[in-house]
Amino acid sequence: MIKLNVWGGAGEHGRSAYLLSGSRYQLLLDCGVKKEGNGEYPLIEPEVVPQLDAVLLSHAHEDHSVAIPLLYKLGYKGEVWTTRETREQLTTYFRAWRNSMERAGQSLPYDEADERRIRYRFLEDEAEREYWFELLPGISVMWGRSGHLAGSVWFGLEMEDKRILYSGDYTSESMLLQADDVANGFRQADLKRQRLNEVMPIASVVGGAQRLSLSSNASVTSSRHAVEYSPLEVQMQVKAHKYPHKGQHKDQHKYREEGQHKQPAIRLDLAIIDAAYGTDRDAQADKLQQLESAIQNALHQGGKVLMPMPAVGRGQELILWAQERFADVPLIVEQRLVEGMKQLHHASSWLREQEGEVTESAPAHRIATFLSGEGWERVSTPQERTKLLEKYEASLWFIPDGMMQSSLARWYYGMWAPEMQNLILLTGHTSAGTFAHQLLENPEQYGTCRVEKVRYKVHQGWHDVERMLNRVSARHNVLVHTDIAETGRLRQGLLAGQCQSGTDIDLLSPGDELIF
Repeated sequence: MIKLNVWGGAGEHGRSAYLLSGSRYQLLLDCGVKKEGNGEYPLIEPEVVPQLDAVLLSHAHEDHSVAIPLLYKLGYKGEVWTTRETREQLTTYFRAWRNSMERAGQSLPYDEADERRIRYRFLEDEAEREYWFELLPGISVMWGRSGHLAGSVWFGLEMEDKRILYSGDYTSESMLLQADDVANGFRQADLKRQRLNEVMPIASVVGGAQRLSLSSNASVTSSRHAVEYSPLEVQMQVKAHKYPHKGQHKDQHKYREEGQHKQPAIRLDLAIIDAAYGTDRDAQADKLQQLESAIQNALHQGGKVLMPMPAVGRGQELILWAQERFADVPLIVEQRLVEGMKQLHHASSWLREQEGEVTESAPAHRIATFLSGEGWERVSTPQERTKLLEKYEASLWFIPDGMMQSSLARWYYGMWAPEMQNLILLTGHTSAGTFAHQLLENPEQYGTCRVEKVRYKVHQGWHDVERMLNRVSARHNVLVHTDIAETGRLRQGLLAGQCQSGTDIDLLSPGDELIF
């Protein structure tokens, strides 16, 4: 028997934190904040924190990560398992949250010393993606790319004879980032474990405290004749024997795609699934068409279009898209978003994969071409901004801070506000109480320019959730990352629609408990 306790994230947008408790171990999946108002933290049970055995972190965004220092403040002594790319980003997100709270006149419930206490373990050092490894005796974990952010992952877990999926924030529709299919990921990991048992019947896994899981009934044992391997060396042995690794078999991609349709759903006990866009049925192509139409209308009227973006993430995708779709329109990009593009350039293993020869449409090539500096202009100083504002009329501007809370975003709004032909185009979640949210709710209180929102997909909507439900076939499914009313509407629609017979969707909120 395992208990799931929702400390945050289900039935709401933000502060993702899910506690899994078994007879021997307690694991926490993410620990973030809710960015509304003065910030809300997970419903952490202080007496549980010192007993936690491990924390698994899916990615760096504040609503998944920045309450982790609070765990150390409350006595957590363990490690945070995540990717190297996520670790590199966390300093920026911790600083951004600290600055946000300072602007709001609030103090953090932890200090910077608690941030420095965090001890990280890197998933890539223990196992490649879609390989099982032993997190703790009797607990196996694997991971795959989730397509949401460079470094973002989903997790598969095996714990007390239960199989669990935590999708993290997931999308298969990023224009730049690769997402590993979760159902195929489980199949591949199981197959590799089976190959391991066939290939290496006698082995002693050394290093990483025997972190590579060989399954509960694996035939790998230690003896005086055993050969010692590190976990990653064991995986190399698997690749070298009968299993076609990516790039070694020209038909592998075809096999994976066909397998999605021909193979039955995998069987799980619990799936915690990103459903941030609720009942929204649009595909990414629909969203891009809507964005293009809104931008075209503003440019046709001679207006400037302001697109506030997170420093890293969808901003880089939309910059490259806009450069292609509006090739004749002046494109101005703030330096912090350029830095985010450089970050993506150095994170090539997280980008979409190209079959065969690299072409101009390959994400890595598109990013490198952009960074060469042709066809756009960067700004980083007040003088540069003023000069280009005077130089261009109809133009497209990308700035950091999707919530428009910073002084820079407010300055840009002041430049846009007096002209009704200008457009501020928001493309992501706007937390209640933020300036972006206020502009959407009551734009006429602040100026005469237009404010619109067209979502760019970095999460899952109706059809995405439906597809994942049908492919993983879990006994219990918990849909997360949107408010409880919208989650309820999505649940009702899914159960009445095309979901597999017998699918159970548990409607949970912070503070709820599920036993499975």
